[in-house]
Amino acid sequence: MKISVIITVFNGEKHIACAIESFLAQSYENKELVIVDGISTDGTHEIISTYQKKFSQIIKWIKEKDSGISNARNIALKHVTGDVVGFLGCDDFFHKNFFEEFFYYAAINPNFDVAYFNSYCIGFSNSFLNSAAISMTRRNLIKLCPIGSGESFYYRRKIFENYQFNEKNLYSMDYEFNMALVTKKKYLFFPINITAVFNQNIGTNQSSANSVKQRLETVFVQLKYAKNLKEKLHVLWRAKKLLLKNSSSLNQLNSL
Repeated sequence: MKISVIITVFNGEKHIACAIESFLAQSYENKELVIVDGISTDGTHEIISTYQKKFSQIIKWIKEKDSGISNARNIALKHVTGDVVGFLGCDDFFHKNFFEEFFYYAAINPNFDVAYFNSYCIGFSNSFLNSAAISMTRRNLIKLCPIGSGESFYYRRKIFENYQFNEKNLYSMDYEFNMALVTKKKYLFFPINITAVFNQNIGTNQSSANSVKQRLETVFVQLKYAKNLKEKLHVLWRAKKLLLKNSSSLNQLNSL
């Protein structure tokens, strides 16, 4: 099983080396890293170039200009060659031996379409997300919103032949992608009770800086995939305080 990892980055010179090193530190050999960054203006390109030249057989650098994370991921997906595909934030890093442990469980249950794992959040908040203990259903996705971090999901590459990331979705693309797959009810989600990644909540990364917009966007995703009026009203009721408090931001997000 070949594991492909995608990193999309913009001006990530403070943390990108740590993310890349955590990939290289995985003892599992059948792997590749695809990095998309064509527009950084800090020292990110110099760092990527150094690693790509040294590890050219397993690191690809796509220097194409993108219009956001969703678009950058769709660009990267054209270049991956692995059997499974996952994502890593430029300011996040892998748990030790994650790939080896993933391979072990994948060999036990090779029929999965999506595997998902636990993760740690460190920085301003320190918490453990026991995502693998939760069933991936549309109801749970709406109720818990989300289930785990986007970096704790790995997808069979064949899935991306039929699905791409919604490029209008700027902040919660992982959430919508999982919602789309769960709604189809034909994909097997395989929970694996190991830790995949450390997500850094450091205040300067996009997830931290745009947390309110991200939460608002998930509401629009829930409305988009609600099966009837009753479910839509339930979504709006649960999110009423968030919507009222941030009404000025809604116009930016109603195009999903």
